[in-house]
Amino acid sequence: MLKSHGRRALAACLAAVTLMLPSTLRAAEGDQGLDFKYMYYWDKNQVWNHTPALSFFRKLASSWKLQYDQELDYVSGASRRLGLRNVGTLGDHDQVLDGISGASRREIRHSEQVTGAYSQAGRAASASFYFSDENDYTSYSPSVSGSLDFNQRNTTLGGSAAVFFDNMHPTGPFTGLGGNRRIISLGASLSQTLSPLTLAGVTLNVIHSSGFLGHPYTPVVTDSGDDILENLPDRKTAWALSGQLIQGFRLGDRLGSFHLDTRWYQDDWKLHSGTADLQWYQYLREGTYVRIRARGYRQTAAAFARPAYDGNELYRTGDIRYYAFSSVLLGLKVGSTFPDSWAASAWLPDRWDLSYDQGIRSTRGEENGVTPMFHTQLFPADEHYQEGTFMLGLSFDL
Repeated sequence: MLKSHGRRALAACLAAVTLMLPSTLRAAEGDQGLDFKYMYYWDKNQVWNHTPALSFFRKLASSWKLQYDQELDYVSGASRRLGLRNVGTLGDHDQVLDGISGASRREIRHSEQVTGAYSQAGRAASASFYFSDENDYTSYSPSVSGSLDFNQRNTTLGGSAAVFFDNMHPTGPFTGLGGNRRIISLGASLSQTLSPLTLAGVTLNVIHSSGFLGHPYTPVVTDSGDDILENLPDRKTAWALSGQLIQGFRLGDRLGSFHLDTRWYQDDWKLHSGTADLQWYQYLREGTYVRIRARGYRQTAAAFARPAYDGNELYRTGDIRYYAFSSVLLGLKVGSTFPDSWAASAWLPDRWDLSYDQGIRSTRGEENGVTPMFHTQLFPADEHYQEGTFMLGLSFDL
């Protein structure tokens, strides 16, 4: 798992995929354009996140394009679990620094990415630089990718490489407990056009992580109820195999497509996972489409994950990401174009989309007043972990 920096390397399929998607999904139609996104996220731990984002591109020549992406996050905090009585989010005073962790205070973080891309006659290449910063975490990453079409442009081979240089520098009571981490991600992909409306692809990723891989804001609760620091290995190698099948069709005179994405993941911490994501895009009328989504996920626990620790273990964690769980996500998205008369003004958007995804995870709460909690979370024991994401998008052809 790559925090929020996980990347899927199916870039070689994108050119063919866009031929089957509604035209409103294609941002790069003209010589330059601007996309604005606003996202709101919430979860069962009463964490929320407001994220405005923009993406600007400009074609420098017929084969070259420059793109700039910017995100700004306003996040409420990492967890309710770490609050003391009447302090922090546990006491509905989340602007007060927690007595245990500084992670529950409100903070602002930002990220930027600059990308240069080349594409001509079935050959494509890109290079980018990513940077993000918040009060206790800094990350920057150079990356490159490329693809080549052959077999009358029905087959595409692609590759990608990215390196992340991260530094976690916790604040408050956890000052000095962070460190540097480095993540190297390599990917290779193959896509094949099976028919004018059918595309299949496969991607292999290898990810190696080293350095400080833990999270000091998720202490471990022992079976006696004491808090001790998390301790994780300082190296991890992971493999992920992804498959994609896109099938286009017509419902009456309206174009639609089914997208099936599957992913198998394994790492040397003995954590395995499987994902299946099915999406149906369907035109309702010219310029207007709907997307219905269903995603299932299941993972095993890491080798060192335990329901309780005595405090003498070499490796230990209270982070729910490393425990076994399954989840289901259901989503709906609608997009359309604005009136044609708006195209005369660069100040008015040309397209819009609106979506909401609701997820539920099998992880239950543990607060029953009797047994100690070992996860970094807090809600009634008879409830499951839930989260939701709302997204609004506006696109401008400049």
